[in-house]
Amino acid sequence: MTFTNDKLIQEINVLGPWVHGYFDLGNGIIIEDQDTLQKKRLFAIRDYFIDIITKFYETNNLHNKSLCDVGCNAGYFLYELYKKLNFKQVVGVEPREKNLQKAKFIANFFGLPKNRYMLKKFDILSTRKKFSVYDVVIMPGVLHHLDDHILALRNLYKMTRDLCIIETLVLSNEFNSKKVSEQLELKDNLYRMKENEKSFGLIGYKLETNRLDGATMHNGIVGIPTTDALLLTLRSIGFNKVQVYQSDVQLRRDVYHEKSYRDYHSVIIVASKNKKSKKIQTVENSLNLIEKREFTSYIPLSHIEPLYRVVIEHSDEKLGKIPLLIYQSQLKYKLLTGKNAARKLKNIVGVSKSQHDIISTFKHAPEDKIAFECAKSFYHEGFIEKAEMIIEELIKKLNLDWRTVYKSYFLLAKINMKRGDHKNARKFNGLCLRAYPSYSLSIELQKKLKR
Repeated sequence: MTFTNDKLIQEINVLGPWVHGYFDLGNGIIIEDQDTLQKKRLFAIRDYFIDIITKFYETNNLHNKSLCDVGCNAGYFLYELYKKLNFKQVVGVEPREKNLQKAKFIANFFGLPKNRYMLKKFDILSTRKKFSVYDVVIMPGVLHHLDDHILALRNLYKMTRDLCIIETLVLSNEFNSKKVSEQLELKDNLYRMKENEKSFGLIGYKLETNRLDGATMHNGIVGIPTTDALLLTLRSIGFNKVQVYQSDVQLRRDVYHEKSYRDYHSVIIVASKNKKSKKIQTVENSLNLIEKREFTSYIPLSHIEPLYRVVIEHSDEKLGKIPLLIYQSQLKYKLLTGKNAARKLKNIVGVSKSQHDIISTFKHAPEDKIAFECAKSFYHEGFIEKAEMIIEELIKKLNLDWRTVYKSYFLLAKINMKRGDHKNARKFNGLCLRAYPSYSLSIELQKKLKR
């Protein structure tokens, strides 16, 4: 492509703005934006991306690899990575026609080969079922212009063969506070696993129009996540290794430390499908593990039996230290007495985390749950008849707590299994599965009973 300087300048200005671009065309003509913050961002991210990719692959192994830049804009990162790394093919995808024109202008000006350097119109919020797959997928500066992060990230997952790199604005993780966690009610069984205790995040929504080229595609709302929200989503959709390469704190210290008109909070996240990495624990596997732990863990009879007598049989006996703390923390949890008891119980040696998890459920339907846990403890300590007697009375109760329902039928199935009464074991296990078809322990027992 040949232009006089005047014509070249005219074309550059007409195609602008070049907020997301820096290109040296020679003869002293450099395409750049006057925003010094953006320039610093472009150079820093380029170098970070090169570092990530060359560490993930041996550089000389890139000759048979492909790269896709999602939301490539004018193609700055695409062009730089094409120049500096030996990819077999690079593809820039962009939903805006105006931005594609910029990217095509650059490609034509430098005479880039169309079989190795490709540009396509594509929206990451596409609902198509099939996507082209690339070894490396990058998405800088796009996520915070989208309203549906989960759809976008699921599409990224489908497009990625090995490595995905995301750079985006984020909300500071200071918003992931204890107060927020309380209001989110993190009570799903998954939060009983230590690795999930801090697995929550926020997305801040704001209005954004589509008039500017570095903005949303559609007038409406866009979302900016906390880093933790982004990490949670990436892990949940299936990436087996997700890590923060540069946090917002690190980037503000190393890149955006000069005073600017913007209080810039951004992050670089690396997500991979590296086969050498430890395979991610699926939600199903995690839930199965929790359900198994719930059944195999039990409260010692010395703690649960006196509690049963007081709560269920209305005995006026004086409870010992631990049974009393259990009683107060769960049946008086709204009172200061209950809060103090919960704190004391947490610090008592000899009460395991799995036992604490069981105890913490007594707040809802305490009579039902205390009765079941007492029966379960009898079962595990070898008092089968006592366990059966409690459960048989329990299942006669109208509007019995649903979790107690399926667990009770499963316990009866296990009791009969232990006796060798497979007929009744199948009967009670069948009732368990009717109440809760997904109960993993019951599904496993069903397979054994069919043999």
